[in-house]
Amino acid sequence: MDEAKQAHGAHADRRTATWDASQRGPVRQYKGRGKGPLKAVRCAACFPTSVAGQMIPLRYGVTIALCEDHRDPAFVRSRGGRDFVAALTTTFESLGLCGARYGNALRAFVADVLAMGTPTPRHRPGSYAWPEQRRDAEAIWAGGGTYHDGEAVVLAYFAQPVPGMRAPSGHTIRRWWRDRRWLTPRPSPPPRRRPAPDLIDRRPVTRLDRSERHPDLAASGIARPEVPPGKRD
Repeated sequence: MDEAKQAHGAHADRRTATWDASQRGPVRQYKGRGKGPLKAVRCAACFPTSVAGQMIPLRYGVTIALCEDHRDPAFVRSRGGRDFVAALTTTFESLGLCGARYGNALRAFVADVLAMGTPTPRHRPGSYAWPEQRRDAEAIWAGGGTYHDGEAVVLAYFAQPVPGMRAPSGHTIRRWWRDRRWLTPRPSPPPRRRPAPDLIDRRPVTRLDRSERHPDLAASGIARPEVPPGKRD
């Protein structure tokens, strides 16, 4: 019994995400054993160890629970994401989820993680009307909060109705959650520098009246040179 407790404590002290295939049986919490809150969802990648996770939205309508270690981009991008995709694909197949969208969702998630260091192909519009609310919601989600925790933070801004201000719709907050910028951020491309346009002076050109002399020349007493008749304008 003591040896089992020591082995369980040594496994709980691990700080790196690993795939442990030595244990057998379903994910369970026997007598309160397990890592993280007891009522939280369990990480799908930590099977068969019971570790609390967070629901991570993927593409194609797929959502999986991952712990802090297994949703870390540094772990997902290791070995090009092959271990991550292979392990979760096996888990999906064991549960009877053999649809193509599950494998496509995992590969798209790995592609988003691998592309984190490259700028986006174009400037993303973001949330013009609620930038502060979106940052606060993404901060909650980045810290491990659920979708409803971030939604509650956004709606708390509008607890007291303010004339001329409206709260974002549930669809908008759900889009912030699906964008997953709090987990896989990507820098924006540099601003495009357009060449300065050629300035054209379109003011009307006026010709000088040569019949009049400058006042300074007229006061100097210098005689005006005579222009031959053939060269006059």
